[in-house]
Amino acid sequence: MHDPFLLLIGVAIVAVAIALGVGLARGGSRTAAGRQPSEAIRQNQAAAKGVRHRWGLAGCVAVAAAGLDVAVVYGIGTSPSAGSGITVELGFVMMVLAVVWFIFRQEVLSYQLRIAAALYETAVPAEPEQVRAAEAVGSFLRLVLFLPGLFVVLAKLILR
Repeated sequence: MHDPFLLLIGVAIVAVAIALGVGLARGGSRTAAGRQPSEAIRQNQAAAKGVRHRWGLAGCVAVAAAGLDVAVVYGIGTSPSAGSGITVELGFVMMVLAVVWFIFRQEVLSYQLRIAAALYETAVPAEPEQVRAAEAVGSFLRLVLFLPGLFVVLAKLILR
C-alpha cells in the first residue's frame, strides 16, 4: 500500500458519493399540505425534477470516480508507468462516460434519432424498429466503453 491515508480519503469520497446518490434516488416531491397543483404545473415540476435528478446522479458518478481514482492511484499506488499511455485514469474516464451515457440514454437516443432523420430524410417520429436499432447501438457503445475501461483498471491493479 502506497499511502493508507489517501486510500481512506478516496474510500470516504466514494462513500459520500454513494450516500448522495441514494439520497437523490429516495427524494420525493414535497408540496404544501392541502394544496393540489394543477396538472400542467405538476408536469413541469416532474420534468424539472427529472432533469435535476439525472444531473445529480451524473455528478455523484463523477465524484465516485474521482474517489476511486484517489484510492486506487494514490492510495494503493498504481502510478502510471513512464511512456505508457494506458493509465488507470483512462479506465475510470471510460467507465464514467459509459455510466453517464446510461443516465442520459433517453436524451442521447432522441438526439440520435433526430440526427438520423436529418441525414437520411426520414420521418421525425421514428418507427419502432428505428428506435430499437438506436437503443441497441447505444447499448453496444456503452459496453464498448465500460468493459475495456474495467479491463484497464483491473489489469493495472493486477500488474502493478
